[in-house]
Amino acid sequence: MKSVLAICLSPTFQRIMVFKEFHEDQVNRSGEILELASGKGINVSRVLNNLGRPCTNLIQLGGERVNQFLALCEKDGLSVRYLPVKADIRTCTTIINSEKHTSTELVEESRTVESSDSERLFDLFLQELPKHDAVVITGTKAAGFAADLYPRMVRECRKNNIMTVLDIKGQELKECLKEHPSIIKPNLSELCVTYLPNVRVFENSDDSFVMDDVAAILKEIYETYGACSVITRGKNDTWIYDGQSFKTVCHKIKLPVVNTIGCGDTLTAAMTHRLLEGQSLAESVQYGMECATIKASRLGQGI
Repeated sequence: MKSVLAICLSPTFQRIMVFKEFHEDQVNRSGEILELASGKGINVSRVLNNLGRPCTNLIQLGGERVNQFLALCEKDGLSVRYLPVKADIRTCTTIINSEKHTSTELVEESRTVESSDSERLFDLFLQELPKHDAVVITGTKAAGFAADLYPRMVRECRKNNIMTVLDIKGQELKECLKEHPSIIKPNLSELCVTYLPNVRVFENSDDSFVMDDVAAILKEIYETYGACSVITRGKNDTWIYDGQSFKTVCHKIKLPVVNTIGCGDTLTAAMTHRLLEGQSLAESVQYGMECATIKASRLGQGI
């Protein structure tokens, strides 16, 4: 079976704390607590593993909790290839307010790596690349990694005719586009920050007023770089450009929402899985949205 290499250079412990109700500026006592190995690439890998798709994570790990992180990955059946570094693994916290059905993410930034770690990481990437049929590059990499690291990876994928899916934003996305990736998958807010800096959109708000501008941007991206686009919009329908036309892919199922953190990673994983099976971009995104809805109905990551 075709396999995936998931690259995320900002791994984290994910601590999920569930509260029956939550009040700011007060003492709040948590009920259920769950700790997972996480980071966008780990989340992608977990979903691919759930779907029976072989996947390897390429990450950096350092500090006193490396063995704990690897044990959590092993518990979930995740394959990890990691670069030993000095920088400690961060911890991010998700607060679930059961009363209001909200998920609040407290993000701790990744520790800075050493400048020499970039070449060491790229060497690991070159060793892993021939073993896989698709590469997913997702998330903001830790400070200290070279600015051209992701573009160089995309270049190698293109040279080896390997499908690349990018879930990144900003200048990093623009630089990677020059290397002609297969698919880009920012959310709408990230796309606007990158290409419409004077426009502000918020997740789950009515943002249809930017549709025409976004359609023009995605068409230009494809004509210039040959990359298809998938633009997620929270609970709203997803916009795509598949190389022929701009399309809206609609949500088809609804489930009670428990935890929305990681839904975008779920979509990325399930979409990539179906693309490797030969389905169209629209069909693959539809399946990804269905899997993301299932994930939102569950406390932890995966489906």
